[in-house]
Amino acid sequence: MAQLMDIQRVEIGPENLTARVRMADGAPLMTSEDLQGTTRVYRLLPHIIEHACLGDAGDTFKACMGNTELAHLLEHVTVELLAQTDIAGDITSGRTFPIEGDPRSFDVEISCKDDVLTVAALLSAVWILDWAYTDGGDPVPDVDATVDGLRNLVASLGDEPGTSYKEKVKGEILADVQREYQEALAMREQEIAQREEEIEVARSEAEAAARERAEERARERARLEEERRRAEEEARAAQEAARQEEERARREQEEAAEAARRAEEDRLFEEVAREAERRTTVLMPDEGRESPEAVQASRDLPDAAVIEWQPKDVAPEPQAEPEADAPAPAAGEKDATATSESAPEPEPEPELEPEPRYAAPWEDEPERPAAPTNAEPLPDAADTSGSEGHIPGPQRVR
Repeated sequence: MAQLMDIQRVEIGPENLTARVRMADGAPLMTSEDLQGTTRVYRLLPHIIEHACLGDAGDTFKACMGNTELAHLLEHVTVELLAQTDIAGDITSGRTFPIEGDPRSFDVEISCKDDVLTVAALLSAVWILDWAYTDGGDPVPDVDATVDGLRNLVASLGDEPGTSYKEKVKGEILADVQREYQEALAMREQEIAQREEEIEVARSEAEAAARERAEERARERARLEEERRRAEEEARAAQEAARQEEERARREQEEAAEAARRAEEDRLFEEVAREAERRTTVLMPDEGRESPEAVQASRDLPDAAVIEWQPKDVAPEPQAEPEADAPAPAAGEKDATATSESAPEPEPEPELEPEPRYAAPWEDEPERPAAPTNAEPLPDAADTSGSEGHIPGPQRVR
């Protein structure tokens, strides 16, 4: 019997087994190219058409079994043998992929709980297809015997080979993972160190920039504070200068007013003094009594002038000596002295002459009051002039 297909390699993973299958040159690629061989497979494994198959033709393998790749048929035959052993698990599945660039090569992937069982089932499926598509002669494959042989093979090996293989694979995987982890960790630590250096450099630059900005702000604040202080000092100096200038102007104004007042007082004093010089202080015949003109002139003068024009002190009048004790009057006689003293006659009060008002040079002379009719006649000029000690009264001159 000629070789229909060749298994070039087998890869066993944790969950799946992948076999690279190449169809022999001249062998059919599709089940439709040899329907008698396809029928022989169906008669050996009739339940194969009940497999779920999510292809383009339908939901089960029945819809595409008459026109599909022989590699696809190999997948379903292997799955059927595994399912009949009842030791391959509840669900067994597979997939078939064409190899790009080689139309006669395919990758058949089958779920693998036990690698020995899966490999044996795959080899048994290849043997069944070789028989079906090469005339189907004797001996006819015995499917039940093949399934029992698969069970016996797994039973004869026990769990040790599978466990050892799993431990070996697990160790290799862990070693690879640890190696990759160490490499990734070293690379990550290097990246972290480099990043930390970059962060440190950036932090240093940021701190330097922040210090520079803070110093610049401090300098700016100091400059503004200095300008404000200078402006306040200049404003205070200007206010002080204005106040001093105002004070100086006020003092000058007061001094000018005081000088004008003093000048006016001096002028008035000089005028009064000249007027006073022109008016002579005249004493009346009564000793120590001023004339009315002098009294009026003294009232018009300032205090200093009044003090200056006060009359000289007049000697006090001599007081009469008390008489010697007279003899006491006889009985029955009245004391004439006591009588005279007990009832003195009241002296008439002297009539005061109206004081003449002083007239300044620029005023009209005030009118004198008319002399009373009962006044004594003035003595003759000849007599008055010849009388001793008489001084004529002042004459008001315009």
